Amino acid sequence: MFKVFITASAKKSAKKLPKEIRQNIIDKSKKLKINPYLGEKLSGSLHFLYSFHFKIKGVQYRLAYTINKPKKLIVVHLISKREGFYNRLKMLFR
Repeated sequence: MFKVFITASAKKSAKKLPKEIRQNIIDKSKKLKINPYLGEKLSGSLHFLYSFHFKIKGVQYRLAYTINKPKKLIVVHLISKREGFYNRLKMLFR
């Protein structure tokens, strides 16, 4: 089983979401501990990232992460609504 590490940027972006939504995201992300490859591998300049997609109350959310196999660690970089998610992600990894 993998461990999940949440970066400062992911904490900052998640803090902007309602508490109920944050808790729901934590519950849904537990699936990644068992199978970190559930997310979609991104392409282009973000090819080293995975994006885990889910819907809560009709709103699309994304969780961007990388996988460190040797340490069995999932590093979460950004948690946000789908709207503008990829632009924020590109800004984060300039």
